[in-house]
Amino acid sequence: MKNNADFYIGWQDKASPTFARPVRRVALGLFVLIPVMAVLFVIQQRGFSDAMFEYGTLTTVEGELIREPVPFLRVPVKNVNVPLPLYERLLLIGLGKHGANSTIAQWEQKHGSLAGKNLKLRGTLIYHEGKAALELTQEADALVGVSSPVTPTVSPVGQSLGNVSMQGEITDPKCFLGVMKPGDGRPHRSCAVRCIAGGIPPMLYVNNGHGQRNGYVLVGTKGEPINNQLLAYVGKGVQLQGRLEQVDNWLILYVDRPILTTRLLPQLDESIALCH
Repeated sequence: MKNNADFYIGWQDKASPTFARPVRRVALGLFVLIPVMAVLFVIQQRGFSDAMFEYGTLTTVEGELIREPVPFLRVPVKNVNVPLPLYERLLLIGLGKHGANSTIAQWEQKHGSLAGKNLKLRGTLIYHEGKAALELTQEADALVGVSSPVTPTVSPVGQSLGNVSMQGEITDPKCFLGVMKPGDGRPHRSCAVRCIAGGIPPMLYVNNGHGQRNGYVLVGTKGEPINNQLLAYVGKGVQLQGRLEQVDNWLILYVDRPILTTRLLPQLDESIALCH
């Protein structure tokens, strides 16, 4: 039998048309397809957060220490033309993956109860989207000064926003506000677990899918820590119910219903419904 089919020989200077034509088509297709795929891949990537951690820079701030339900430093907002004093809070966080309570306990061993006292603290600022935290980087030495208020102050009362049900992701505020990028999602889960286990207050991160995001500090019904109860749900989609309260520029959710795990969505929807 006579076979006229081309036979490819690798050492030939030029391949036969039978082989050259399909190879040329594939090469031209890849030449166009690869750049297009690269552009689409870049477009689909989530950009870096503009959250900020002032690593290596210590800032001194002064304000009233709030101990419950989580430690805050309440500082007056300056240069604001409003009839009543305006305040914002800095969430106090310890060095590394630890909460601030152990450091504050060291201060109180020396100075007595500091709740309601004016403290001058030196630490590292972390901030993002209207909220800020202060890492007590120097631990016990972060306390620069203690003084009583010039005029007696009434303990600030939070504004109740009613009972709510919402869906989001549990993370830790320290990393979310700027220490880690990303500070949420599955890649960050193991880090968030260690931060929350170390005493940093857990936070429910909510994204409504339209560029609007918010964070809610999570505590128990009476303001008690619930860090250990939430560890199994960190980095996952959850639905929580409880009483919502606003304290200055922060939102606190007093969780009083069982945790319901949900499917982790690319965009976690925020659903807040008043419960009667």
